[in-house]
Amino acid sequence: MGVQRFTGANTRETMRQIRQALGEDVLILSNRVVDGGVEIVAMSEQAHAQALAGPAGEAESDGTPASESAAAESPAAWEAFNRRMLEDMRALLRESAAPAPAPGQAVRDAILRQLSQAGFSHVLCETLLETLPASLLEESAEESETPAWQAWLERQLAARLEVLDSEEALFEAGGLFALVGPTGAGKTTTTAKLAARYVMRHGPREAALVTTDSYRIGAAEQLRIYARLLGVEVHALDEQGDLGALLGRLAQPRRGLMGRSGGKRMMVIDTVGMSQRDQRLMGEIARLGAAPVSVRRLLVLDAARHGDTLEQVVEAWQRASQEAGEPLWGCILTKLDEAARLGPVLDVLMRHGLKLCYLSRGQRVPEDLEPVDREALLREALAHGGESPFSRAAGSAPAAPAQARQQALSQGVLRQGEALETMLATLRRQVQGMPWLEHAWPRNHGTDSAFAARLMSASRQAGLRGEGAPRALWWSKPAPVRGQGQAMPLVALDAHGMPQPLVWPRHELPAGDEARFAWADSLGAEWHLLNQLPDVELLAGLDVQRRSWLAATSASRRVRHSGEWLRLDEALALGEAQPGIIMFHRGRQARLDLKRLETTLAKRRGDGEGLPVIAWEGTWHDEADGRQLGRRFWIGSARTGFDSGSRLAAALALEGLPSLTQQAERLLKTRRPELEERAHRWQLAAALAALALHLAQAEAGWATDVRARLVGIAQRRDGRRRQALLEGLQNALSAHQTLRRAKGAGGAATAAER
Repeated sequence: MGVQRFTGANTRETMRQIRQALGEDVLILSNRVVDGGVEIVAMSEQAHAQALAGPAGEAESDGTPASESAAAESPAAWEAFNRRMLEDMRALLRESAAPAPAPGQAVRDAILRQLSQAGFSHVLCETLLETLPASLLEESAEESETPAWQAWLERQLAARLEVLDSEEALFEAGGLFALVGPTGAGKTTTTAKLAARYVMRHGPREAALVTTDSYRIGAAEQLRIYARLLGVEVHALDEQGDLGALLGRLAQPRRGLMGRSGGKRMMVIDTVGMSQRDQRLMGEIARLGAAPVSVRRLLVLDAARHGDTLEQVVEAWQRASQEAGEPLWGCILTKLDEAARLGPVLDVLMRHGLKLCYLSRGQRVPEDLEPVDREALLREALAHGGESPFSRAAGSAPAAPAQARQQALSQGVLRQGEALETMLATLRRQVQGMPWLEHAWPRNHGTDSAFAARLMSASRQAGLRGEGAPRALWWSKPAPVRGQGQAMPLVALDAHGMPQPLVWPRHELPAGDEARFAWADSLGAEWHLLNQLPDVELLAGLDVQRRSWLAATSASRRVRHSGEWLRLDEALALGEAQPGIIMFHRGRQARLDLKRLETTLAKRRGDGEGLPVIAWEGTWHDEADGRQLGRRFWIGSARTGFDSGSRLAAALALEGLPSLTQQAERLLKTRRPELEERAHRWQLAAALAALALHLAQAEAGWATDVRARLVGIAQRRDGRRRQALLEGLQNALSAHQTLRRAKGAGGAATAAER
C-alpha cells in the first residue's frame, strides 16, 4: 500500500532516503530514535490519496471509467486490501506510541534540558531558544559526539559572560582594590590570595593589605598572619578610622632606611561582611567612595548560594556602589568546589553584566585562586547538574488574562533587548568600528546637521591603531559609482582584508596621492588594497616605507618577465598553480583557483630594473556544478612576510561593496527620511554595507550566530544574503536605540517616583 520504513544515521540522512524513494510529496507517519540512528515511517501522498479513494479512485487515475473498474473488482479482494491496510496502521501505532515531535524539537529539548539541569534561569533559556539558528534544527540532538548546537550554545553563553582580559596587565597597572560582599563569602582569604598573586610577580615591597572588618572576631589577626607570610604591610581600621587618610599616606612616596621609595602600587582592602538587607551597607560603600584615590570594588560571591539570594546580593551592592559614585568594577567567585551547580551564579553575572575576574576553589593561598578560562568554565557549568527536586517551581495562582498578556509581552521585550545587546556586544568585540557606527547612527527626532556633526567628529577621531585594530585600507576607484554621483569612501580592513564599518569620505582626504598615503600612514595602515593599479613610482615608495599593497589590474597590463615585455595573462601562463580557496560568491559556495608568478613591473618597455612584484591570476568556479564564474588579475607587493594570496578572496568580495552600498543607501532613504544630506547618508550606507559584507563572508562561529539573529530580525531565511543582513542591521540599530531610550525614560520615571 506504499507505507515504508526508512532508517539513517540522522534525520537529514533519513529524509534524503525518503525523497529518493518517494519523491518530494510525502506523508510522514511517525519518527523515532532507534539504535544506530533515526527511523521514519512514510508513504507518498499519491499512494495515500489512492488508498482513501479506493478502487474507484485507482481506476480513474488510469483512465478507466469508475463503473467498469468497480465491476471488475471482487468484494473479497477489496476486503483483503482494507484488512492489510488496517493491520499496517495498527503495527505502526504500536511502534510509534509517542507523537512525532515537531521539526527541531529534539534539539530544543536537548538545549533546554542541559541549561535547566546546569541551573540557568528560564529567562535565559527562552532568550537563547528564540535566537536558535534554523540550520541547527535539522540535526539530531545526539547526531555526533560534539553536535553543532552544543558549540553554538557555548558561544552564546561566552558572549554574555565578561571576564578579565589580562591579569598581567592588571598587576602592571596596579591600583587599589576593595573586596566587598556578604558575610561568609570568603573575602579575607581571597584578599590574601589576590595579594599573594601580585607578590609572586612583583615582590612584597609595593603591596599593602588593609582591613576595615572590626566586627568579626579574629578578622584582623587572620589578615596579619597572611601579611607576615607574604612580607607585606598590613593596616587595621575600626568603624571610626579615617580610611581616606590611610590610603592617601600609603599611595604617597616615602623615605626610609633603604632610601626613597614610591607609594604602594597594589593595595587590597578586606571590608566588613554585611547582609544585602543591612542598612549599614550604603555607609560602608560610601566610605570607600570618599577615599582620595580611586577604589575599584570587587564583589566576592559565594557560588554555592541559591540563585535568588545571589540576585539580591548583586542588586544591593551594585545599587550602593552606583550611589557612591561608580558601579562595581568586577567580581570574584568563591567556593566553586562546594557548588552543586554553576548556572545560577553565572546567570546572575550575565544578566547584570558584571565582569568575572577570578575563581576560588579552596582555602589554600595562593594556589586556590585562578584567572578565568571562560570556555573551560562554561563547559564545566554545562557538565554539572542532573535532575534536582528543586528545579521545578511550585505552582502559583494564575494571573488574570490581561495581566498575563502584559507580563508575557514585557518579558518578551526584555528577552529581545537582552539578545540584541548580546549580539551588538559580540560585534563590538569582533569588528573594529562598531562603536563608531553605533555613535554615528541617527537618533530619532534628531536633525540632519546634528547627525552630520557626530559622523564627521567620529570619522576624524577614528584610527587603525590599537590592539586587534584593522591594519589596512581599501581604496576604491576615485570615479563616482554609476548612478550615484559620489565615489566610494575609503574602508578599513582587518588583517585578512575583511571590511570594517569604519569609513572616510574621499572629499575629506588631502589632495594628491602622496599626501593621501601619508595621511593613511598616520592612521597606522600597514598595507593597502587598491581597486586599480597606481603609478609604479608610488608603489615603489610604499615598498620603501615598508607598506605592503595589493592592486587589481587587467589581463592586458604589461610586465617584464625573463627579458620579455609580456601581457600579464601571457606571463601568468608560466605561473605556478596554488592551492584553491573555498569562498562564498553571491551567496553560493565557490572555489578560487590561483596562479602565482614572481615578475617585474615597469612603467614602460625601456625602464631600468623595474619593481619586483608578485602577479596573481584567479579563476573561480561554482562548487556545486563546476561552472566558471569569473576571472581576475592582481599585482601585489613582493615584500617578505606579506601574504597577498590569502587576501584575494576578500579582494573579490569587496568588488560588490559599491552596489551593496547603493542598496544600503536606498534603505536609509526610505527608513530614515531625516537624513536629507546625501553625502552623510552615503557615508553611513558604506559603513553598513561593509559590515554586512563582512558578516556574509565570515566563517567563524560568532558570525554564524550574528547572521542567524539578524535574519530573524529582518524576517528572512537566507543568512548569507547581503540584503537580509542590511535590513537586519538597520532594524537592530534602530531597535537598540529605541530600547535604550525607553530604558532611560523608565529609569527617570522610577527616580522621579522615589
